[in-house]
Amino acid sequence: MPRVADLVKRLNETYQPDDLVATAIWCEADVIKRAKERGITLTSEQADGILDLVDRKQDCEIGISWTTIDCFTDYYLENPS
Repeated sequence: MPRVADLVKRLNETYQPDDLVATAIWCEADVIKRAKERGITLTSEQADGILDLVDRKQDCEIGISWTTIDCFTDYYLENPS
């Protein structure tokens, strides 16, 4: 899963400072907070695992939404390995 430093490097290599871009960034705190809203307690490690799944498996035509986070959280918790 990319780290902020990886994204910064990629942005610097690909774009000029004045280029306009659209982006969304999801972090561990987002996943933990959303799970808490659903009555689910997650560890940092679990949230990182969910983010890794989202990063690797999300549908780029749909993007990442709260529904995406919910679905991957449920999948991760049902399939701990």
